[in-house]
Amino acid sequence: MVLLLFGAGLALLALGGEAVIRGGVALKRTLGIAPVIVGLFAISIGTASPTLAIAATAAHANLADIAIGTVIGATLINLLLILGLCALIQPMPSAPKVVLRDGGAILAAGAALAALAWHGEIGRREGVFLLGAFALYAVIVVVSDWRRSTEHSVACAEAEKRANREEPSIFGSLFVLLVGAICLLVGAHFIVGSTLSLAPLWHLAPATIAMTVVAFGAALPVFAITAIAALRGYTHIAIGHLITASVFNIFGTLGIAALIRPITISHTTFAPADTFAVLGAAVLLLPLLSMNWSLSRAKGALLMLAYIGYLGFTAWRLGLVPHFPGIA
Repeated sequence: MVLLLFGAGLALLALGGEAVIRGGVALKRTLGIAPVIVGLFAISIGTASPTLAIAATAAHANLADIAIGTVIGATLINLLLILGLCALIQPMPSAPKVVLRDGGAILAAGAALAALAWHGEIGRREGVFLLGAFALYAVIVVVSDWRRSTEHSVACAEAEKRANREEPSIFGSLFVLLVGAICLLVGAHFIVGSTLSLAPLWHLAPATIAMTVVAFGAALPVFAITAIAALRGYTHIAIGHLITASVFNIFGTLGIAALIRPITISHTTFAPADTFAVLGAAVLLLPLLSMNWSLSRAKGALLMLAYIGYLGFTAWRLGLVPHFPGIA
């Protein structure tokens, strides 16, 4: 029964994230919103909306470990697993602007997360700081990409094609957004509750489940968008959207969660390898993107190996794999 509830939660998260994206894109067509606004708020933040829903629900229930674990896990999946897998599908160019602007933002976000984890708490004042950092980043993105083409993402391109046949209404777009939000809230409630029930059954801490299984479910929308972009040749925008969603995970999601309820980061639950992993992923990613300004299949394989290595180390630290003699 618990597994069914967990599966239903994942399905609702995926459906809700997709509805939020589609509703946002439809509003662009109806209201004539600039493509960069749609790309930033409908696509990038829309794909991160399941992580936001889980973290906000967990923070409201005073389950800080699930909130932090989901953000860390989803961000690592974005930067290492999804980006690496999509590079294996098709090498992706990384424009210097994306590397310097978006890559610099995720590096700053990773450093901020590491500093807050070292401090041990994300209070409401820190939450305001995180949201202010994302607002600053959003302004920079809007100013630098204001004249970007309407075909800046697969979702927008497909919506444009459908719009040629049928003009969406503002009420229909808002209805889709409302349905998406409801699915996200209900799905997040199912996920948080079932995670607490699964933890003793699987003999794992809720934070561990949040960083792995829950985070993977939360990252499904961004995986779908990026994989479709790679398959259909929209590789020039895939990296930027993936990094932007990761920046929102840290600055936006944690900022909102901390405003709901201050978050304590337990040093006994999260190892330094967990809380510094996002910063390490950013440090690994930026040189790979700047070399020849592209992410080749070999670099993608390296990113995937880094994520697999992190999972292996986590399993070893938790005693899920044998500890060899002589290794502490």
